[in-house]
Amino acid sequence: MKGDIEINNKVPENEATKTPMHILEEALEYSKFGYFNYKLMFATLMSVFSFTSVTTTSSYILSSAECDLNMSIMQKGLLNAMPFFGQVVAGPFTGFVTDALGRKMFLIWGHAGILACALLEGTSQSYWMLLLGKLLDGIFLSFTFSATAVMVTEFTHKGVRDRVLLVYSSFMSSSLILCALVAWGILTNPWDFIIIKGYLEFHPWNIYLYSTAITSFIAMLLYIHLPESPKFLLTLGKESEALEVIKRMYHENSGQPKDSFPITSFNASGVHYTPENISIKKQLTNALLQSKELFMRPLIFILMLFAISTFVNLFAYSSLRLWFPQISTIIENHQSKHGGETDRFCVMIDGYTSELANNVSLAAANNSISDICVPHTAGADTYINGIILGFLSLALILISTALVDFVGQKLLMFVLFIACATCSASLYWTSSSISIGILLAATCALMQCALSLQNTVLMRSVPTTVRALALTLIIMLGRVGSLVGSVLFPVMLEGGCMFPFMTLSIITLCVAGLVYFFPNPKKENSAAGDK
Repeated sequence: MKGDIEINNKVPENEATKTPMHILEEALEYSKFGYFNYKLMFATLMSVFSFTSVTTTSSYILSSAECDLNMSIMQKGLLNAMPFFGQVVAGPFTGFVTDALGRKMFLIWGHAGILACALLEGTSQSYWMLLLGKLLDGIFLSFTFSATAVMVTEFTHKGVRDRVLLVYSSFMSSSLILCALVAWGILTNPWDFIIIKGYLEFHPWNIYLYSTAITSFIAMLLYIHLPESPKFLLTLGKESEALEVIKRMYHENSGQPKDSFPITSFNASGVHYTPENISIKKQLTNALLQSKELFMRPLIFILMLFAISTFVNLFAYSSLRLWFPQISTIIENHQSKHGGETDRFCVMIDGYTSELANNVSLAAANNSISDICVPHTAGADTYINGIILGFLSLALILISTALVDFVGQKLLMFVLFIACATCSASLYWTSSSISIGILLAATCALMQCALSLQNTVLMRSVPTTVRALALTLIIMLGRVGSLVGSVLFPVMLEGGCMFPFMTLSIITLCVAGLVYFFPNPKKENSAAGDK
């Protein structure tokens, strides 16, 4: 079959040398960035809100549910870690099937699963029931996490792709702000509903968990009305379907009729031919064959490099971010007990860990916690610190968005990692509650911004056929880091409060050195803008 690209009835001289992905990149540029993309970005925003709540809500309920669920500091760490464990378990499978069967299906059903888990968690009456809900949450999250980012990438042309991906990263910051505001609005209220005493009781933390189902529901509805990724369709040889998606995008962005779209063919029929009614078994087989490319040179070295970096980064970032509200609550309670006075950072942390261990021991000895446990409830400062974290992250990402085209991703990442290590180490010499809050928020915000830049480089450095699998494997190994960090952080705290913070600083400096070896997709993919 002789394919061509028709633009005003003139065929470019270099047409014969163009690949389908080159032509698709041109098609995306003709489609511009408009109404269709804004719809996709809104769906992405709801998706990010949804999966951020999966990993963040636990950190806000630790103090308020402490007595209701009789949690020790180790159980708190396990609860924070459980969504990451679910992602690790499901990660390799979900990445593979997303590349094999498409992005849209798993975005819809993944959000439906998160919605169901939110309802289960809100109904929880025991620690183990809540733990199960968080485990299932993590499994469904693994379906949506990589597919969300990949979907945005594959609908955006190379001229604005880096900036759009950083805007996507800013949604994470916005979702942190939303989580803090919703927690502040619900958890500070004395709402207790007893339906069957001892068996079915609802507290503010139950209601807070129910509220997280809203964004999952909205995201699910939005993705139902969006098409499949054209790049995914093109890799299957479904040229006509991919072209229809691009025409719809062009029509919605420009208001022009679909028939006026200048590109009539991707010249793909002879390159990636697949029957229109291909079976699921055949799609899985093709994806398995394509996935071998990821484990061959040079992609295997890129995969290993990003895997090490992401593991270390999320080991540091997730453990600190998830314990941030608890640390803020500890400082607040110390101030209230000492007439508004603060002490050295480590003195306050060590005092709390000793008191909590004593309370749990007494409760176990008496087989009851109601007469002993007094929850360390969070005040306004805890939620304000969470909001500060979100705004700092948002500001850094917006600054990075403006600088990335001039400075480059690698240099920006290096600077961010160095600044992050400096802020973490500075906590040892801090006693002011304001300074502690700002340094903790800055550490998390800087790390999040660096991770966002790293994911941008990764998604542009691997081909479309294995992109979701690569991202899922990297995130899976990163979640192993999150899992290990969330469990080890309270262990390190019990051994002395400064140990975890100095550890985070040292490993972050090590990652800064790895940035030198990262690929530069802007140079390597300058023609097609993507692989």
